[in-house]
Amino acid sequence: MVVPAALGGVLLAWVLAVDPVLVDTGIRSVADVAGAVLLGIGLLTLLAQHSRHVDTSRVWRVAAVTAGCWAVCEAALLVFGAARSGAVPATDMSLAMFADYLQNIAGGRIGTAVVVVSVAMTILATTTVRLDLDVSGIVVVVPTSIALIVRPMTGHMSQQPAGALLVALHVLAASIWLGLLLAMAVALRTRTAWAELLPRYSTIALWCVVVVTITGAVDAAVRLGSLDALTGTDYGRLVLAKTALVVLLVAAGGWQRRTWVREIGSHRTDAAVSIRRAVTETAAMAVAFGVAAALATTA
Repeated sequence: MVVPAALGGVLLAWVLAVDPVLVDTGIRSVADVAGAVLLGIGLLTLLAQHSRHVDTSRVWRVAAVTAGCWAVCEAALLVFGAARSGAVPATDMSLAMFADYLQNIAGGRIGTAVVVVSVAMTILATTTVRLDLDVSGIVVVVPTSIALIVRPMTGHMSQQPAGALLVALHVLAASIWLGLLLAMAVALRTRTAWAELLPRYSTIALWCVVVVTITGAVDAAVRLGSLDALTGTDYGRLVLAKTALVVLLVAAGGWQRRTWVREIGSHRTDAAVSIRRAVTETAAMAVAFGVAAALATTA
C-alpha cells in the first residue's frame, strides 16, 4: 500500500508538471521510502532495546528485506543516472561509459556510496537474523542517515549559507516521521507493544513536523524567489502540492494524538487496528515522498 502511494505521488507530480517527470523518479520515491523505513527500524531497535514486548528477530528480518529493496532501487538509479549522463538509453550504455560515470561523475560516486551502504545494511541484517546476534540499532541509524542525506546535501541548497544543513535536517526529519511509524506497523504485533511505543513515536513525530515545516519553507522560499513562481513554474506547483499534503498530514496527526494515542495508553486498541491506522497514515506520507522525489529532479 505504501509503495503504490509513493508512485501515486510521482503520478500527481507528472500531472502538475509541464516538463516531463523523469522515469527514474518513481524508483527514487521507492528508494527514499525504503531508506526511511530502514532508518526507522534502526530507531525502533533503540527505542525498544529494553522492551519485553518487541520481537527483535522480526524487526531484523524486516530490516533485511527493506535494505535489500533499497539496494536494488539504488543500483537501478545508478544505471539510469549513467545513461542520462551519457545521453543514451540505458539499454545502449556501454560498460566503459558506466564505469566512467561511477569513477568520474559526482552523481555516480555518491550513488555508488549509497549502494555500498544499502548492501552493507542488507548483509548486516541478514547475518543478525541467521546468527541471532545482539546488534545495536546505532549501526543502522548512522550509516543509513548519512546515505539518505549525502545526495540532497549536494543539491542547489548547498550553495546557500547553511543550506546543506537545512536539507539534511529536512530529509532526516521526514524520513524519521514516515520510517519509524512504518517500521512499527510491520514489526509490532501486540497491543502492549503499541501502547508502549506509540506515545513515544507521537512525541518524536511532533518534532519532525516542526523541522520539516521550517526547513521546507526556507528551501522553497530560496528556490522560488517570488510568489508568482508558485503557480508559474513546475517547481512551484509541486511545492504547493507538497504543502497541501503536509497540511493534511499535520491535521490528521493532530486528530490521531487526540484519539489513537490517548486510547492506546489504556490498552483499548487492538494491534490490528493500530497497524491499519499506521499503514494508512504512512501511505499518505508516501504520496508526499513521491512528490518530493519529483521536486528533487525539477528545475
